[in-house]
Amino acid sequence: MSGRIALALLALSLVAARPASAGTGMFVGAADDGARSLDPLTAKAKMDLAALAGLGLVRMTVTWSPGEQTVGGDDKVVLQNASAAAQLDGIRLMLSIAPRDWRTTPLSSRARGEFAQYAASIARSFPAITDFVIGNEPNLNRFWMPQFGAGGIDLAARTYELLLAKTYDALKSVSPDVNVIGGALSPRGQDKAGAARQTHSPTAFIADLGAAYRNDGRRRPIMDMFAIHPYLIPSVLPPSFAHPRTTTIGIADYPKLVRLLTLAFAGTAQRGMSSKETMFASTSS
Repeated sequence: MSGRIALALLALSLVAARPASAGTGMFVGAADDGARSLDPLTAKAKMDLAALAGLGLVRMTVTWSPGEQTVGGDDKVVLQNASAAAQLDGIRLMLSIAPRDWRTTPLSSRARGEFAQYAASIARSFPAITDFVIGNEPNLNRFWMPQFGAGGIDLAARTYELLLAKTYDALKSVSPDVNVIGGALSPRGQDKAGAARQTHSPTAFIADLGAAYRNDGRRRPIMDMFAIHPYLIPSVLPPSFAHPRTTTIGIADYPKLVRLLTLAFAGTAQRGMSSKETMFASTSS
């Protein structure tokens, strides 16, 4: 497949209530925008390559810009072509919807509402697409700002929780079968408010996300699955390489991730993860 490709390891089971359309089990797919084309034949050709490679899922990206409340224009044509091609090839199409960059982080109530309605408009227009990842690595300053507030508080987790909750409600209003995937975290971060590059580790971000959810007083979940990008640096490290004494989370750190999620959401309407439940995880391109 053309473009930057990353294999995706998708162990799909649920963090919260189980949507009827979200099956469990292992999916191997690709994070690739090759099928993003205004030409339906090109989109089909790219999706055909994924099917020939034996992939069961393709994750594509959709970028939101402030003011957008309804998908339209080229994006709508691209999604129509990709969705039709995926259905013909029997491929599960997943969308990752995120702000364009850190400059467009939806921090106000109005901006969060626009983002949520934009996501809902996609689910409404393309009912065959039921998997939505909300945001991309909000624990990194490249994609989400600000990361820290006065006294070093985690503003990123607080504002991301508000966006995730708003978008969850908007997507579920379209259909309860929509699968809302939260997190999509980078596997590492500094947790240093005074650093030149402000980032949070997934360990800190998960705890702070749980705290923000509790402080919200919310009675509904904010996601159906949790996502993390467990890519290793350097890439020559095997998937079995673990980080038992650091705040980094890779594939081999799954038990640590389960503990973090369980602790963060225990006793709330948002279920954490038990040892018998699996995680959505993908590598980064």
